[in-house]
Amino acid sequence: MKTFEAFKAMRSGPVARLVLGSSASRLATFGFNAAMAVYLLDLTGRATDLGLALLVGTIPFFALSLVTGVVCDRFNRKNIILVCDALRVLVAVAFLLGAWLLDTDATVALVYATVFCFSVCESFVTTSFSSIVPDVIDEEDILDTNNLLFGIGDAVRMVGPVVGVLLYSTAGFAATAISTAALFAAAFLFQRGVAYTQAKSSGEGAQGVAAVAREELGMFRKLVTADIRLTSLMANGFTTHLFLYPFITVGLPYVITQVFRAGSVEFGYLEAVCAAGGILSLLVVPHTKRLGTSNSLAASMAGMIIGAAVFLVLLVGPAVDVMTDQTVARLGILTLGCFLVFLAFGVYGTYFVSFMHTNVPSEMLGKGQSLVMMFNALGRMLGFSLFGLLFDHSLQAAVIVFVGGMSLKILVHLPFVKADRRLRAAATTADAPALEPVEER
Repeated sequence: MKTFEAFKAMRSGPVARLVLGSSASRLATFGFNAAMAVYLLDLTGRATDLGLALLVGTIPFFALSLVTGVVCDRFNRKNIILVCDALRVLVAVAFLLGAWLLDTDATVALVYATVFCFSVCESFVTTSFSSIVPDVIDEEDILDTNNLLFGIGDAVRMVGPVVGVLLYSTAGFAATAISTAALFAAAFLFQRGVAYTQAKSSGEGAQGVAAVAREELGMFRKLVTADIRLTSLMANGFTTHLFLYPFITVGLPYVITQVFRAGSVEFGYLEAVCAAGGILSLLVVPHTKRLGTSNSLAASMAGMIIGAAVFLVLLVGPAVDVMTDQTVARLGILTLGCFLVFLAFGVYGTYFVSFMHTNVPSEMLGKGQSLVMMFNALGRMLGFSLFGLLFDHSLQAAVIVFVGGMSLKILVHLPFVKADRRLRAAATTADAPALEPVEER
């Protein structure tokens, strides 16, 4: 099934409702987070404060990662999503009321608390949503469907920050909070109508807390050690979230507002460029199928490194001066770097998720997704702290660490390549016809 044929198949049924609900939820999340980033920088002007807020929003993904996997494999994943959407509506309303009643300093603390609560819910939603997809899609259609899901997700990612920044710039956080609550309510309504039957958990035979804990930990251990390709993939995800996401989420708003002294709307524009790159990766993935998963992942990593290298222009003083004075030059260079990085990242993400969907059993997919989430969250926690400090002290050091860190992805991918080649060679040998014995003369 081609990617656009996958779209036709998704227009009705459980996947369509899941996608609509997920899109509304992501629109709310991206819009609120973008507005929060601009607000904190307007208030303090320090990248460290933004890094701290992002760190607060990342802690639940790390602290709850193993818990979400167990919960999503043992309980109905659709119901988990609905409960989290309902809770986020209540949190958004509470934030709106608090922002009206509290002073500025208390409102900043309220932002941190709201981001934390949203992240707790999002950690369960992320694991549940990813685990549902293989149960409603045929295996041969998973790559095309995931490609389309990434494209839709990036389209929402493009719109969300723009809407969030515009709402904050024109109407303040009150409008952002109201729209956030409305979108989470819409997500709840869309996903409530999904007809979904979850596969039976392989861990239902254990009795008692201790027995369940031992069984679940054994499954996590098996996931990490059984296939070196999955282990390499998880390590690569950690590298992405240690360098790429912190550089973009901390660095972009800081460079725009503090280095170039430009308006916050430019930050929203560059967020949209990042999303546009991800959307257009939808057109690239079908042409990479012939390369296979291993080579497609390697090619996409090379593309991310090339995009990251564009930011090396920030090390050149005269170039920075020109970018400060000329809007076209500034946005042109930053647009090129952001677009290339996220065009390649869209391809990388599609193959990443599809490999998990086709190589991890459905009844263990929640645990697999939660492990990925744990490694990714750990990378973001370290990266937000690192780049917050780097940007406050040296723009040049931040850029060098970013480009150098992204280059490490190729090295981390080598175990995947070697293991994949061994498996393919073994499969070829097993499929080869046996040689007929030579008759003695």
